[in-house]
Amino acid sequence: MGSHVQRTELESKGPKPRAPPPTHSTCRICIEEKTTDQFPTWTPPEHGDRSSNWDVPMDCMPHLSRNPDHQEIDPVCKTCIGNAMSARLDQLGARKVGVGCIEPGCQIVWSWDFIMRYLPAGEATEKYNLEMFEVWKRDAEIKPVTCTAPECDAVGLPDHTAPGYPQVSCHACLHRSCSLCLVSWHKDVTCTEYAAKKVDVKMSDLEKETLELIQRDNGKRCPNCYLVIVKEGGCDSMYCRGCRKYFNWTTAASAVPGARKAQPYKHGNPRWTLPPNVPPVICEMDAMQMAGTSSAVEAA
Repeated sequence: MGSHVQRTELESKGPKPRAPPPTHSTCRICIEEKTTDQFPTWTPPEHGDRSSNWDVPMDCMPHLSRNPDHQEIDPVCKTCIGNAMSARLDQLGARKVGVGCIEPGCQIVWSWDFIMRYLPAGEATEKYNLEMFEVWKRDAEIKPVTCTAPECDAVGLPDHTAPGYPQVSCHACLHRSCSLCLVSWHKDVTCTEYAAKKVDVKMSDLEKETLELIQRDNGKRCPNCYLVIVKEGGCDSMYCRGCRKYFNWTTAASAVPGARKAQPYKHGNPRWTLPPNVPPVICEMDAMQMAGTSSAVEAA
């Protein structure tokens, strides 16, 4: 009888109920107790493929979130994460804002979405966006172009695949510029010829006379270092011994700029040449204006 009572008491106890999850945590940076929604949520590693649900990059989660299995390590609140980003922006610049979290030695790269989630709104975000715009302008393969008209400072991104490139038209004032030379458009003069003319301005009269003699042998300028070269047969792919770079002979400026017309340069392919009997390329803006004029005449 006694053993039956003891067994019944043991069965009635059963497993202990799981403790409810904590509703508050203490930030280890600001030492403030806050509700759990003010901290990055811990995401188990087995759910690591659901990146849209992460509060921070997966590799930074052990640094910033409370791991249920290691509750002795206090998390970092979202406010302190944002303040750390703001301080890094002031001290190291926008390019370093997304490199690593507050954990010493961390080099995990944070995406733009994570940065915008935590960087304080207002002055810090505005500063970050402006600085990153300057970073983009420096790093972009196709550089943004500022209008060369004195009264205009509009900035645009040229399309190097558009007919007429590098000639570009300002979207604000329609002024024509050269996106490679960064000057007003040099009509009927290629970029290599324009650059060669700038070099000739610094030459003495004797040097210019020498160029006239070299021009008789169809001498041309290397578009990279402007060394004058005389071609002795072979194909149009040339190697300059001065700067050790290849260039296309047909796109190079003549020894005396303008003596012989150079073919236009094609972006990304310095050894490109036009096939025979190809009509001249019409600038995209010129074609649009001609089409508009033609439509207006037909309507009249």
